[in-house]
Amino acid sequence: MKKTKPPEAAPLGSGALCQAAGVTRGVLRVYEREGLLGPPPRTAAGYRVYPADSVQRLLAIRQLKEVGFTLREIALLLAERDVGRISPARVRKLAREQLGVIDQRIARLQVVREYAAAVAEGDLSVLDDPACGFLLHFLSAGASPAAAAAAQPVPSAPAAPTKRRTAATSQS
Repeated sequence: MKKTKPPEAAPLGSGALCQAAGVTRGVLRVYEREGLLGPPPRTAAGYRVYPADSVQRLLAIRQLKEVGFTLREIALLLAERDVGRISPARVRKLAREQLGVIDQRIARLQVVREYAAAVAEGDLSVLDDPACGFLLHFLSAGASPAAAAAAQPVPSAPAAPTKRRTAATSQS
């Protein structure tokens, strides 16, 4: 029996591509300019048309951005993948760097969670902090020790809400 190649999906116009991938046309142009998407062919009328696999590429770019990769890093990874030579050393290096970024984000989110939990439980005093202790605490969370020390709130600022021990926090 002769193998038949599945039919290729029809190319997409920029509007259809943006809708399918959940991006704006402006974002699409930025990705093209930054080299994340190759320049699309154009119809005789001058309209851009994108291969159907562009949707998957845009979704991958969005997911990589979501976890903290820069457009430059994404462009490097995609360029290597496109030519079939992803460097394991580069991927490991980027992964190590991302772990640091993720750890900082988790630390900052934990600070926000503590304040939100205090407010949710009725402690509105954190909202009246005139010394912006919350902001300083938030910005220093997950930062290097030197940066954290530089961002410490002034001594008169109220302390961050104390962590209330619950079943969820005692298990971590």
